[in-house]
Amino acid sequence: MKEITSTKNETYKYIKSLKTKKARMKNRQYTIEGIKSVRDAISAGAGIDFIAVSDKLYENFDFGNIYMVSDEIFAPLCDTDTPQGVIAVINMPQDGEKALDKDLYLLCDKVNDPGNMGTIIRICDAADCGLLLMEDTVDIYSPKTVRASMGSFFHIKATSGLTKEDILKMKENGYKVISGALSENTIDFKDADYSGKTIIVVGNEANGISDDILSISDTVVKIPIYGEAESLNVAVAASLLVYEAKR
Repeated sequence: MKEITSTKNETYKYIKSLKTKKARMKNRQYTIEGIKSVRDAISAGAGIDFIAVSDKLYENFDFGNIYMVSDEIFAPLCDTDTPQGVIAVINMPQDGEKALDKDLYLLCDKVNDPGNMGTIIRICDAADCGLLLMEDTVDIYSPKTVRASMGSFFHIKATSGLTKEDILKMKENGYKVISGALSENTIDFKDADYSGKTIIVVGNEANGISDDILSISDTVVKIPIYGEAESLNVAVAASLLVYEAKR
C-alpha cells in the first residue's frame, strides 16, 4: 500500500483535479466517494484504476491498488461535506458504436441538474430503459450525479453528446420520438402509442425540450396538472412516461 502524506504529491493533485469536468474529460477518468459506492463499483467491475483511503478508515477493500492518504489532507479530495474516507478513481467506458440494442430509450435534452440526472439514471436502471443524452446535458460523471444514482450508475450504459442528426438516424432505423411538453397540440401521455422502438424525450428544467427535437417528434404528450403546480420535476415526469411505456 502506497502512502500520500502531502498535498504536493502528484497522485494527490491528480485525484483532486478530477473534481472538474475538464480534467475528467481530458483523462477519461472520474471519481466516486463513500464506502457503499466504492463497494458497488468493485462488485460491478467498474474499471477502477485505484482507490484512496483515509489513514483512519478501517474498512477492508478487496482491491490491489490502494493509496493511504493522511487524514488531515483527505477531505479536499472529496465533493461531500462529510467524507467517509474512501474515494475511487475509475476509467470511463471506451467510446464506441452507438449500439441500438433496446426498444425503449429515454433521451435527456439539456437536463442540467446533476441530482435530477442521478435520479433519471436510477429510473432507467429500474425500468431497463436505455439512456441517451443530447449535447449540453449535464456531465453524468460529476460527483453529484454519480452519488444521486445510488449505484445504478454502474448498471446502465449511457450514450452522450448526441445531436439532432443522431436522433434522425435513429428514426431511420425505426424509432419513433415521443416528447413530453406542456404546449399546444399535445395528447394525454396515457393515450400515446409506445409500442415498437420508442425514444421518450424530457427537457431542460427551465426551458423544456428544444425546438430542434420538438420539430422531429412524432408525438408530443403532456402529463396533466390538476392543481396549481406550474410543472413537474423532470425526473418525476421521466418516471411517469417511462413506466407508462413499459406498461
